[in-house]
Amino acid sequence: MSVTHLPNTHYTGLVLDQKKQLLGEGFDWLANLRKQAAEQFSASGFPTFREEEWRYTNITPIEKNQFTLPDVAGQVDSAFVDSVLLDDCHHIVFVDGFYQAELSSLKDIPNGVIVSALSDGLVDNEALIKSLLDSVVETPALGFINFNTALFSDGALICIEENTVVDKPIQVAFISSKQGALTLSNTRNLILAQASSKAQIIETYHAVDDSCYLTNVVSEVVVEPNANLSHHRLQSESTSAYHIGGVYSRLEKNAIFNQNSYTFGASISRTEAHATLGEASDCTMDGLYVGQDRQHMDQHTRLNHAQPHAVSNEFYKGILGDHSTGVFQGRIIVAQDAQKTDAAMNNRNLLLSDRAEVDTKPQLEIYADDVKCAHGVTVGQLDDAAVFYLQSRGVDNQTAKNMLTFAFANEMIERVSFEPLRMALLANLLKRFPQAGMKKEWL
Repeated sequence: MSVTHLPNTHYTGLVLDQKKQLLGEGFDWLANLRKQAAEQFSASGFPTFREEEWRYTNITPIEKNQFTLPDVAGQVDSAFVDSVLLDDCHHIVFVDGFYQAELSSLKDIPNGVIVSALSDGLVDNEALIKSLLDSVVETPALGFINFNTALFSDGALICIEENTVVDKPIQVAFISSKQGALTLSNTRNLILAQASSKAQIIETYHAVDDSCYLTNVVSEVVVEPNANLSHHRLQSESTSAYHIGGVYSRLEKNAIFNQNSYTFGASISRTEAHATLGEASDCTMDGLYVGQDRQHMDQHTRLNHAQPHAVSNEFYKGILGDHSTGVFQGRIIVAQDAQKTDAAMNNRNLLLSDRAEVDTKPQLEIYADDVKCAHGVTVGQLDDAAVFYLQSRGVDNQTAKNMLTFAFANEMIERVSFEPLRMALLANLLKRFPQAGMKKEWL
């Protein structure tokens, strides 16, 4: 017998509340888009674990907590901001979903590059925002995207103009302040790499304290012909918080897109990475998720090979300890006309506890006959023989296990060429596994 899901009245009330002054309220096209999303959300609500795409992740705690939108950003100590901003980057900073000009560093943005908050971009670049917003995501039956469209407070607009090479990475930093308890941060990022451009973008998510709050963020990415874009996403939220986020991209002919996801924080998190590949485009998706205590981490990917001669490589690793749970759902779709597709998917998981759990579900949907597609999955624990070998060389049992665990993670860390980001990832690993004897030098 099917069960009808009734939308949560608290959240439908939020999206239908006409008293809330939202970003871009004076723009008719945006008001209509928000209204349509609000109506779709009020009809369907959030997804439930009864839906196949969400069967491993129960978001009931999010509905029960009844998060609300803050009116303004909270205060954040400048020392904390400095600790999460990466060296040698351009920075744009948001606190509780609101742009903070005084914490950002955009004065030295080179010519041919637009980096601004949507709140400013609607004045200076309305046509660009209108062309990008809701152009990549698939909104039907995706409750959190409709929820985001209806209520986003701000976000980043990044445009790399044609034939432009950006001198250093652009960091988009999202911070939850001390007022974060039961607040909702709803943000939207729009990223465009125009033809033959090259850039690197880093999204980071941090919290001042261990508050319970909800982050819901959507990033839409368009990579035009012959452009080369790298996108890194570091999620290091409060372990009492909830994080729902996604990167939705469209690659045009001969485009190159590298999307890398690193998940460390949040009590319940869901990270989506969806890409539609044009002719002869190249997409790489790497991911690392590290859980402990009772964290739940859901990684959901979809690669849609829509045109011929495209190449995709996907490699995700998970480390799960204590009572934590991990999910990897990877899906590769090869359209009928996408001949000469070359696609590979690999997911490897390391369980550090008998109580840890991972659900992994790789999928291939192939409608063309001249393709090369493969996928592989492994789930296991530390090799007793390897532990014994290290102990025979004078290493104690716990340190031997730590060394093997970090060696497992190191394969993903080594792929990061930008040193400040690589060091930030190492710091997060050490923070999640602070056993005695652990050293950065191992990585």
